[in-house]
Amino acid sequence: MPEEALTAFRRAVGIKPDYAPAHREIGRILFSKGDFRGAVNAFTTALRYTPGGSASLREMGAAQMALRDFTAAETSFAKALQVSPGDDQTNYNMAVLMLSRNKGAEAFPYAKQAADSVPANAVYVYTLGLAHEAAGDVDAAAAAYNRAITLDAAYIRPRINLGSLYLSNGRAEEALNLLTAAYNQQPGSFEVNNNLGAAYARLEQWGRSVEHYGKALQSEPDNPTVRMNLARALVGSGDLAKARDAYLECLKLDAANWDARLELGKTYVSLGERDSAKRSLEELVSRNPNYTGKAEAERILSGL
Repeated sequence: MPEEALTAFRRAVGIKPDYAPAHREIGRILFSKGDFRGAVNAFTTALRYTPGGSASLREMGAAQMALRDFTAAETSFAKALQVSPGDDQTNYNMAVLMLSRNKGAEAFPYAKQAADSVPANAVYVYTLGLAHEAAGDVDAAAAAYNRAITLDAAYIRPRINLGSLYLSNGRAEEALNLLTAAYNQQPGSFEVNNNLGAAYARLEQWGRSVEHYGKALQSEPDNPTVRMNLARALVGSGDLAKARDAYLECLKLDAANWDARLELGKTYVSLGERDSAKRSLEELVSRNPNYTGKAEAERILSGL
């Protein structure tokens, strides 16, 4: 069906080249097919004949975002908002763009306009929470995330972010409740499992922490932070042999992970593998003499 529609619209502009709505529809179809460059070209042509077309401007901005041409996308969204300043979708798009560029303060008015325009839209309210969080207003962010959860209980993004906020503020039990609900909906989510690993570690429930860090690594096996956290959780659980292997995997990913090398040396000591501990710690001290944990490494070496 999309191919038939695309053919029809192209036939239409072949007959009437200045038929802007057909060019816009071509852009929409190409966008849905992942041809973002073609979509931008089609929207550009539509705008040549209807320069103030806010829909074409907004959708061209979305295609430019997909191409990571953020400067062009910002220009397109700004032009669309000049025509329709209260348009919820364009304000939302601009907020997402600003957040992706680490411009939380600039994202806020757009996120607020979108959420105020359609207060029942959980995605808009969640994005408002992101803007609050980026601006450092944790209480307002938590309120927005809670509101988004109330609006759409099946939407896991606000649960993840609120859970992460709670973890950062020492509220591990509350974080665990939120993240468990998110896990029940999307058990394969990397972010859910990673945050659950952290929540269980905070509660020193090491076996569950290992379980969820392991599931997170199924999604991103080369994630060095998660692999490091898995190794630490394995130490906490008392499974030192697996912890040793996990630290070795960390060093395969990044030989300059000095924290992993120190922790590996300490794990070797706990396993009674003194020669391996000595080699690991001596390598750490010789390769990175300015490492902040050098004194600890030298103290351990002195006892080997």
